[in-house]
Amino acid sequence: MNHASLSGTFLKVARHLAKAVACLSAGVAAPAMAQGAATSDARVELLEPIDLEKIQDLDFGPMVPSGAGGVVTINPSTGAVTTVGNVVIVGSSQKRALFNVHAPIGVVMIMSGDPTVTLTRQSGTETMTATLNYVHGNGLAITNVFGLPIGLIATGTTQEIWTGGALTVSGTQAEGVYVGTFNLDVAFL
Repeated sequence: MNHASLSGTFLKVARHLAKAVACLSAGVAAPAMAQGAATSDARVELLEPIDLEKIQDLDFGPMVPSGAGGVVTINPSTGAVTTVGNVVIVGSSQKRALFNVHAPIGVVMIMSGDPTVTLTRQSGTETMTATLNYVHGNGLAITNVFGLPIGLIATGTTQEIWTGGALTVSGTQAEGVYVGTFNLDVAFL
């Protein structure tokens, strides 16, 4: 074989090799990046708002103080009325306050109320103060967190909160009708 024919054969082999390399590189894709996809659901639960409704007012009723006066107490749990000292209850119109709470069953609530109420004589400036007590009635149970009573949990669709108190009456209290206002708040925990 002569040098020219060896050279021609070499060129043919080189061309075929170049074509093979070109074909291989065209058929091999670049490495792909790792990919992933995920989905997530979105969720919300709308609860009915708490509705706090006053059903009846706290009413210590008519009374007659004398001497050093005394204390009239309305038990928030039972509504029973007791007196200490020189004050006489007249009639039987005394009653504890009642509030109804409308909230979804299972909702945990925090209740807070004024600790006292000041009653002022209508058309006057004289006052008396009652210390208030609150209890939950039907439809509520105490919720304990780490052994502490934190809130109330609704066990029925309508829950009751009762308010009573102890009213201190001076023996020299001016006669008349005394009125005052106190606040009770209930909120979701």
